[in-house]
Amino acid sequence: MKRTTALLLLLTLLLCACSKEAVYTFDQDGTLTDKSGNAYYSAPVGYEPTNQGDKYGKIDDAIGETLYRVGDLDPEDYLTGGYSGGTTSFFYSTDIVLPALWEMQPSLCYLCQQETNIITICTIGDGSQSGSADADKEVIETILSRMQSAIETGSTESIWPRGDVNETYQLKFYSDQWPAFYYNLTLAVCGGGTYLYDRQSKICINTDDLLTPYYEASAPESVPMDSVTEADI
Repeated sequence: MKRTTALLLLLTLLLCACSKEAVYTFDQDGTLTDKSGNAYYSAPVGYEPTNQGDKYGKIDDAIGETLYRVGDLDPEDYLTGGYSGGTTSFFYSTDIVLPALWEMQPSLCYLCQQETNIITICTIGDGSQSGSADADKEVIETILSRMQSAIETGSTESIWPRGDVNETYQLKFYSDQWPAFYYNLTLAVCGGGTYLYDRQSKICINTDDLLTPYYEASAPESVPMDSVTEADI
């Protein structure tokens, strides 16, 4: 009898372990919640998770999207859908206030192309491309300052989308203070200049030749989308 009881208990524990996947639902206001009371907002466009970690749960709706941890960070703080670049579903706890791009105080910026794979052109911030980390820092600070000023004053410097685009890149800004996400700006090299576009504010600024040495002198390195990590991009 004791042996049977022990076997039943073991079976129950195994079944519980197999069904431990967290289930989330959307409230009427769009907040994502679970039965434990955890609540998340969907991140605005521009915020992109740095890493797709282990499978953690799913959304209980008609689509049934699978959710993953963001690296090894606490899933009560951040969750992500399957990685799909700038369109990836990214959720953050309602207890967290996301910083603006300049409030992140990013130390690195990844210059990327995205086709079938994410292609990292170079890293801005560590001196690996320019030969000077200090020069990279000045470039990042100049971009942040100009974008902040343009967004806060609503002063866009160009229409978007432009009709004279020759090449398009992404600038993914990263901060050690906010390891869960990048902030993504679109860089367009056009016949009439080089422009940075913020999809959230819909503000566009002219970067002149500030970033030209980085995208013209770099050979791309292909990174498969299903193995994207912070180190990759």
